Amino acid sequence: MENTKVETEKVELLDNLSKDVVLDISGFKLCSYLVALEGWRRGLKLTWYKDETELCKLDRMNSSTQGKFFSLSSKNQEHYFFRSRGDEVSNRSVRICQNKEKTKATLNKKNVPIPIGEVFDTNNDEKILSYAKEVGFPIVAKPLKGSMGKGVYTNIQNEDELKEVLIDLKSLNNYPEYIIEKYYPGKEYRIYVVGNKVVGATNRIPANVIGDGEKTIKKLIEDKNEARKGNPYLAPKPIKVDYEVVSCMKRVGYDVNSVPKSGEQVFLREKSNLSSGGDPIEATDELSKDIRQMAVDALKALPSIPHAGVDIIVDPTSNDQGVVLEVNATAEIGFHLYPWSGKARDVPEAIISYYFPETEKVQKSSFYFDYHSVIEPLKSWASDEVTVARPPSSKIYGRKFVVSGKIQKVDYLAWIKRQALRKNLHGSARYVDGGEVEIRILSNNEKDVSEFIDTCYKGSKKSEVKKVNQYNIDLSESFKIGFTI
Repeated sequence: MENTKVETEKVELLDNLSKDVVLDISGFKLCSYLVALEGWRRGLKLTWYKDETELCKLDRMNSSTQGKFFSLSSKNQEHYFFRSRGDEVSNRSVRICQNKEKTKATLNKKNVPIPIGEVFDTNNDEKILSYAKEVGFPIVAKPLKGSMGKGVYTNIQNEDELKEVLIDLKSLNNYPEYIIEKYYPGKEYRIYVVGNKVVGATNRIPANVIGDGEKTIKKLIEDKNEARKGNPYLAPKPIKVDYEVVSCMKRVGYDVNSVPKSGEQVFLREKSNLSSGGDPIEATDELSKDIRQMAVDALKALPSIPHAGVDIIVDPTSNDQGVVLEVNATAEIGFHLYPWSGKARDVPEAIISYYFPETEKVQKSSFYFDYHSVIEPLKSWASDEVTVARPPSSKIYGRKFVVSGKIQKVDYLAWIKRQALRKNLHGSARYVDGGEVEIRILSNNEKDVSEFIDTCYKGSKKSEVKKVNQYNIDLSESFKIGFTI
């Protein structure tokens, strides 16, 4: 495998999607929130719905809708979304994409390049071994109906390795049918297409660690997992030592207690799935025109699927050739916004512009809403749906006040919050070093913002405010709607 070392410092996130904006939101709920937030920031009406709502006509792939099903509407139209998928992606296409063999057959009819492979019953060891010899090692074994890289074994080198894989997949996985495919070397990309345009591409690198000449692989994995916690998308996807990891280390003569030399990159898996510890490296600009067109053609080959993720392996000998591995009709998009390395790509922006082109030039709000508080009434079945209050639509004014005096244990923060909410002001209040209180106030009413200094001075009954300093706020930042302590 080619050297693909990357540094996490080389990350450029979008200004309006800082880590605070998506705090504690992960997995498919992160995808849902990112799309919903983009529409909401454009002034669209956003409504979230309870789990198992009858309004959801979208194929959910046996998944719950909890916190992942919502609608966005303007004066003229309304669209429903499940995770990253909108209602113009047909259920028929979703079902085709769930079955990798049907996907390949559909793409093949439209002359979209696909891997050579066949479907086998997992109990048919002799036929699987015979076919593997026929197409030639190395090969790939993966479930006919699977997702997130579960049960996928790639770059199987010989008959002995394949026999071990067959034993392992029978004991660990519950898939009745497997696809045996020719293994294609090269870089693997998840390419997100909207309409006729590639809007993001990620080179997914298998789980790996880079040696420093001192730490064991076990310690390097622990350190890597700790670093992944700082990435909103990767935080819940650590590297776990399992059969595949042990096997990969064994191939190069290592185990978890081995100490790689400084700068040595040790790959722990063959498959590049991010859910099993892979690294998402932003790579949109390195795609050739032909590979971009291949991704677009893959969607055109399927019935009514205007946006989705396409997995392509690019031939290492030619940047213009490759094969389409699969199409993901309800693809994760979080890693496009939070890569391990590279510049974030605004996939939600492209999705909302496709469904609501009239909002494309609207000045977006810098506010964001508290996803967890919105979803809570739906989780507890206290409500069937929740419509999120729209953000301030006109120019925003803001000030920061730093208050000193007798302001601790006198109900000062709670009192400030009540006053802010009564005036329909947004912002926050918190204690800072030295016993001072920092108050941030935002509103589209400039007078209310400037006069809030009087409120700071007044304080609660038992407080004694001595001094209030005020400062400008960088209004390019993202702010949570409402008032928090």
